[in-house]
Amino acid sequence: MELVVLSGLSGSGKTTALRALEDAGYLCVDNLPTALLETFIRLAEESSSVERIAVVMDVREVSLGADVARHLDLLQKKGQNFRLVYFDANDDRLITRFKETRRKHPLIAIGEAQTVAEAITLERTWLQSIRVRASTVVDSSQLTVHELKRRIHDMFVEAAERQVTLHLMSFGFRHGIPPEADFVFDVRFVPNPYFVEGLRERTGLEAEVSSYVLSQPSASMMLGHIGNLTREILPHAEREGKVQMTIAIGCTGGHHRSVAMIEALAIQLSTRGYHALVTHRDVEK
Repeated sequence: MELVVLSGLSGSGKTTALRALEDAGYLCVDNLPTALLETFIRLAEESSSVERIAVVMDVREVSLGADVARHLDLLQKKGQNFRLVYFDANDDRLITRFKETRRKHPLIAIGEAQTVAEAITLERTWLQSIRVRASTVVDSSQLTVHELKRRIHDMFVEAAERQVTLHLMSFGFRHGIPPEADFVFDVRFVPNPYFVEGLRERTGLEAEVSSYVLSQPSASMMLGHIGNLTREILPHAEREGKVQMTIAIGCTGGHHRSVAMIEALAIQLSTRGYHALVTHRDVEK
């Protein structure tokens, strides 16, 4: 089982990193007490569904310092491999972040310091025994939230796992635009099978309707544009750490044109190596 321990200064990005790992499939725990670390690992190992865990251990636990370092050393002696990532940032940037968020520094909250600057200095001292054991130190001083999340994905997530989950959805405009859609395309300009004898009561999932829709030059043109745009956008979405993207195609009722177009788009993307989840929201309405 893979274990990642995140530590570092308050305001340096540990929460962002933990969320990125959670999106990547890690079982995550924030502010885990030192005394519970071995118990948590044992329980995770006993679960067949848990393969990767990540924990944040930092100065919010008053008894930190040498005690955490000792527990980590004991884990290594017992053969438990783990990766310790320490997050740092310069004092000015940390002070600015606390001002922007209007949050109290943990050491001020427990009365160990009176100012943010004093708290940061004390925290650096308390965490020094953790920092020297870190396998990786990440300085987030110049990183945005998105850049930090991307850094974590690059460090821990295999390329195949970083691929955005692509969701393709057909719908009918008369039933409303899907609120989860990132991109919405309107194909109501394509000739409607509803007005073709023998096709009205059928759906775009059937070969006759699909053939009729896809034989229209306007449908072919639109399908090409949507496919090209999707392939161009996906790499950028992956780099930004986006985990899911929903592309919705709508027609009047969601029975014919949009259904056929979504099915064709899924096939088109699959030939380029993209797997997509397909939903026809209104086909049964």
